[in-house]
Amino acid sequence: MYKWKKYIPDGMKDILFEECVSKVKIENAFRSLYLNAGFEEVISPTIEFYDVFNGEDQPMEQEKMYKLFDNQGRILVLRPDMTTPIARIAATKLKDKGIPLKLCYTSNIFRINENFNGKMNEITQSGIEIIGTDNLKADAEVIIIGINALLAAGLKNFKIELGQAEFFKGLTEELSMDDLEIEKLRSLIENKNFAALKAFIDDNIDYIKPEAKTILKELPSLFGGIEVIKKAKVMTTNKSALRALESLEKVYLILDEIGLSSYLAIDLGMVHHLNYYTGIIFRGYSNEVGNNILSGGRYDKLIGRFGEDLPATGLAINVDNILLSLKKQSIDAKIQKTNFLVYYEKGFLKQAYDTTMLIRANNLEAELSVSEEYEEAFKYAKAKNKKYFITFSTDGRLVIKNISNDKFEELEISEFEEYLFNVIRGELN
Repeated sequence: MYKWKKYIPDGMKDILFEECVSKVKIENAFRSLYLNAGFEEVISPTIEFYDVFNGEDQPMEQEKMYKLFDNQGRILVLRPDMTTPIARIAATKLKDKGIPLKLCYTSNIFRINENFNGKMNEITQSGIEIIGTDNLKADAEVIIIGINALLAAGLKNFKIELGQAEFFKGLTEELSMDDLEIEKLRSLIENKNFAALKAFIDDNIDYIKPEAKTILKELPSLFGGIEVIKKAKVMTTNKSALRALESLEKVYLILDEIGLSSYLAIDLGMVHHLNYYTGIIFRGYSNEVGNNILSGGRYDKLIGRFGEDLPATGLAINVDNILLSLKKQSIDAKIQKTNFLVYYEKGFLKQAYDTTMLIRANNLEAELSVSEEYEEAFKYAKAKNKKYFITFSTDGRLVIKNISNDKFEELEISEFEEYLFNVIRGELN
């Protein structure tokens, strides 16, 4: 009956100590960036009605959602993403607030992934949404925030790959194929399965015009810099596809003008979630993690499902993958601290408490020892990598030991704040 009490479910993870500190630091860096850029924070419920995510354009398969029932028998889910709940909030709670809405969040989402592929089922997602404008400036701003967020986290080697959902849709407008066949074509291009794609097009040659045949076969290889857009423009005369390329080029040039194009690549073979995305789409990758570290794009139809027809664009960052990337890049994401352990014997509790509070007031870490014996407290300080060990002499003076070099210093309590400022802050700077 109790066989699982020492374990956690598949796809879940305990986050401990330094990793926890690093994760919170990254989340706080993202939050600060969003708020300073004019975004306002929202938090949606962890549990939502299944109907919120049960739309024909919803990219999340219902088999990947954690489902449960309320006391009235209604189907609930642990939220599998944050964009859809924010669309619900925007169309209901915020419909009279004025547009554009600029919203941000950091929350956990829950998705059932295959056990063998290493993906987590609980993911911390941080992101932004700009709602109420179809201006390409909004698409550019979302990507700019994404790049700045990765830089703020300390990430070095990453690329943001840009695509355009309407480009592929335009190319398929004149195909004499049903939706099922077009979806198969899309999947082959998205997965860059060149051999199977060529065979599929050759098998359906009667339904594909010669011009479309050439570019569809090359679509997975249309990857690189701005030259990819120029190359694609001469390969098609489809007006919808050309408009899509024009919008993609404009966004790229905006980012190039402010010096961010070195982080970009064009991928015209990015054709995921066709019914969900309606314009600029993108994914971010680092060299160290196989899965994307961020993704997003324009989704102008989603909010209309909730009663307000508003265009929107946004991004979501996978905080857990950012942590993994930083770890593999050997980038120290920990908060650098000067640590104190304050040990006291009977009669010195008040001095120890006041000293601890003074250290904390200077934004440094101070722990009040719970050990009875000096040796036990000092052993604990070393095990926890404390830098300073503080005790009190019989006449009430502070005895400060630097654990790293075994040097002692003895001070009056009244001298300690100046000591903190002159010595400890000097080490931190």
